[in-house]
Amino acid sequence: MSIPSTPSHFDVVIVGAGPTGAALAGDLGQRGASVLLLEQGDGVVHDARLHAVSIRTMELARRWGIEDELRHCGWPLDHPQDVVWGTSLSDPELARIPWPAIADMVPPSTSPTFAQRCPQRWFNEILLRFARRQRSVTTHLHTRVTEVTQTADAVTVATEGADGQVTSFTADYLVACDGARSNIRRGLGIDTVKSSVSGTSAEAIIRSPQIKALPLAQTLGRFTVVEPAGMSISLLPFDGLDQYRITVMVGDGEITKADMREAARKIAGTDVEIDFVTDILPWSNRETVATRFRDGRVFLAGDAAHTMPTTGGLGMNTGIQDSFDLAWKLDAVLQGWAEDGLLDSYDPERRACVAQSSSLASSIYQDWVHTRTGHQQFWDRIGAGGPDAELARQQFGESLIGTFTREFNNIPASLGYRYEGSPVCIPDETPAPPPDFDEYAPTARPGHRAPHVWLAPNVSTLDRFGPNFTLLIIGRKAGAGDAMAIAASERSIPLNVVAVTEPDVATALRDAYQQNFVLVRPDGHVAWRGDALTTEPGRILDIVRGAATVETAAADRSHFVSH
Repeated sequence: MSIPSTPSHFDVVIVGAGPTGAALAGDLGQRGASVLLLEQGDGVVHDARLHAVSIRTMELARRWGIEDELRHCGWPLDHPQDVVWGTSLSDPELARIPWPAIADMVPPSTSPTFAQRCPQRWFNEILLRFARRQRSVTTHLHTRVTEVTQTADAVTVATEGADGQVTSFTADYLVACDGARSNIRRGLGIDTVKSSVSGTSAEAIIRSPQIKALPLAQTLGRFTVVEPAGMSISLLPFDGLDQYRITVMVGDGEITKADMREAARKIAGTDVEIDFVTDILPWSNRETVATRFRDGRVFLAGDAAHTMPTTGGLGMNTGIQDSFDLAWKLDAVLQGWAEDGLLDSYDPERRACVAQSSSLASSIYQDWVHTRTGHQQFWDRIGAGGPDAELARQQFGESLIGTFTREFNNIPASLGYRYEGSPVCIPDETPAPPPDFDEYAPTARPGHRAPHVWLAPNVSTLDRFGPNFTLLIIGRKAGAGDAMAIAASERSIPLNVVAVTEPDVATALRDAYQQNFVLVRPDGHVAWRGDALTTEPGRILDIVRGAATVETAAADRSHFVSH
């Protein structure tokens, strides 16, 4: 039996099999696109890196069919996840944010799922398995990209394998997911805009039976050391068993193993022995963003397009959202029912969301920096002793919780990103809500994530959106959408019609969506909504597939007749 050879041409080549690249490959593979996923390493993330898989990323995992894999990634379902502050694990705690174990968590009212603790080392393995399960995805590990060239019609990728074999592939499109030091971005001459460095950070995974044995350590999912010099050191259980991640958040230069050992001593409040499971992973806390996310047939995604401080766990989750936005657009153009203008919308849509995430991550990091001086009033009062010292401790704890709650499981940041001003969304006359990182208010305003409403037990509106466009009809039968269904068929646009007439559910939907007709994109964002369906819905579809502009539609507004 002969082994089939790798084809030389693909719809999409993806360079980099980290979370962004693997998610993109899996999503495109589910759509049937032929994908070549190239990775110069072994596909394993050897450091802990991110721990928090956001609620929005879990919604995407639900769509991809891997939610259960993430729930059972290896983190013990009954392990405490409380966030705790104190002077050390040997002293009384100063503040605590309760956070249920995974087994006890339930979805909030705004989503059918909830966030998951899953270190990137495990998460990337799950995503890579997801990608490799797709029959149209070919994966080459230990393969280095040596050159990328493009013409008006195709991209050519030259590669070198571990054995030195040189091979070339062609594709309709290429997506660079090759990290913050992206060679592809540099080769294209795309600059990055960088903020100043706010400080240095580093992490390492360690083992320490002595830390594990401390009673307070057994009650939490994160511990942060609070000291007069400011907050800098945190401890996270890595696997829920015997490994921990120590992070030095606010540093002024190189952080050594000696620094990590001293950090472990401060965490424990006593001398402890630690074994390093990994080397130290350093990084600089700054924002970077590429000046453009597209160059012809080449796109940038994830860290290749943008980086931000790790505070809030926003970086990787933002990269996953890049993939989700880009996958359906690439597939639409490859299938022939969308215009190139749809691909042009990737940059403005994702750039706005990156700016929102980056600003929050940087703001949280500055909260850490501010503790160097901002907590002095509490330390002075505690040091003075007397009746006011205990009150100062209480107020200190309240201040910590009030300041840093937004760093953990931030639902508004995860679900509230929006594509305001997108060229492929049709705005209505409702005012744009300001970004709010403290409270998430769902809205069906075009550009926003379509709100979650339960349609039946364990069936959310989100489960009915994708992989195609969906016309949601509230309170009327499916025939009310015939005009749009016909227009979609004429343009070969895959469109599902979901009509809800059951009174209680229709009422809940109308409360959430505010209109009778809602056109939802394959990525679950609202493209258009209205009380009535126009007599020329084809113009709506032309805008959302990149074949027309909102201005063109406005000029022909006389053709829109409500009925």
